[in-house]
Amino acid sequence: MNTTCPDIAVWRAWLDQEVETDHDLQDHLHACPDCRRTVDDVRDAATAAHSAVAVLAPSAVPAPSQAAVARERLGWQRAAAVANQRRRHLPRVSGGWRIAASGIAAAVVFTFAVALTPEGRAAAAGFLAQFRSQQLTAIEITPQSQADIMRTFDTLNNLGVVQGATPSEVRTNEKTAAQQSLTPEQASQQVGFTLKTPDPATLPRGLNANPRIAVTQAMQERFTFSKDKAARYFQSTGHPEVSLPDKFDGATLVVSIPAAAMLQYGDSSSHDALVIGQASEIEVGVQGNVSLSEMRDFLLSLPGLPAQTVAQLKRIQNWNETLPIPVPVDKVNWQQTTFPKGGQGLLLNDNSGVGSAAIWQQDGHLYGVAGSVKATDLKRVADSLASR
Repeated sequence: MNTTCPDIAVWRAWLDQEVETDHDLQDHLHACPDCRRTVDDVRDAATAAHSAVAVLAPSAVPAPSQAAVARERLGWQRAAAVANQRRRHLPRVSGGWRIAASGIAAAVVFTFAVALTPEGRAAAAGFLAQFRSQQLTAIEITPQSQADIMRTFDTLNNLGVVQGATPSEVRTNEKTAAQQSLTPEQASQQVGFTLKTPDPATLPRGLNANPRIAVTQAMQERFTFSKDKAARYFQSTGHPEVSLPDKFDGATLVVSIPAAAMLQYGDSSSHDALVIGQASEIEVGVQGNVSLSEMRDFLLSLPGLPAQTVAQLKRIQNWNETLPIPVPVDKVNWQQTTFPKGGQGLLLNDNSGVGSAAIWQQDGHLYGVAGSVKATDLKRVADSLASR
């Protein structure tokens, strides 16, 4: 890209229609292949973020759950005797936050929604084998390493048989969740524990204090190795040196992904949104003659996995208790952080400054908060939730 090209922020504003019609920009875009690629990348990022939060789009019709949420919130306020705090104004954020949220979604959605996409199911069946979700750690990835990981685990079908929800069942799950408007009690019953809500005083100004609540259903994925099928595949791809040990033949990896509750706080324009996800721990087990450790070692040895990613995963000491959160370092800054009552997790901040997320493990449950909020403001909401 030459020095006369507009930077990516200008193209984001242009796509969001935040600048007046500029024929010079349009002419430049028509003539410049580099800028056309940049605009295509921004559009793709916006599409990815929109898909990630589409299931949580706020309903325009008032739901019966609003009264129940208000009662639950009032009860907590009385019990906690929290002093009323003055809300700070959150500058209006345009629809462009969805573009920035694409990087945030890569981390948060991996945890709460990876099983809801056909592409994610194969990755979950392999990637989740490497941990039990009792604590969190960041795994830095790049666009190239992310593509390599997905491509490698997409080949699992060639090593055995994947069993789980069909694409049709996944779409039905998505559609059902998109139409839900549950009370906290109903959602708590479905996920198996009492949901938490943050102190309303910590919510950014302008957001409706009554969230729309939906639950994605629990799912189980099973992958059974086949030595004969694997040998044929490795031979066909030019890797005859890779073989499936005899003890792996018929071994089954079982990944149980829990139901997850999603609470969305939106505003009247639907430009600003805050999403809170809550779920139990992910459970992983192995059936057959191999241990989980042996299964992990084999999966990390698969051809095509990025060496840097494998090295990061191997450095995890308590790997059987640690949930690795993929963080796209080209889009997101991250830091380890502590939450009230001993919660340990990550604070993620989109490089554009218009989106952030927090994710942590506490008392056997996984919590996440994401939205068009500065990281410092979002942390206040997360701390309020964790202190419940």
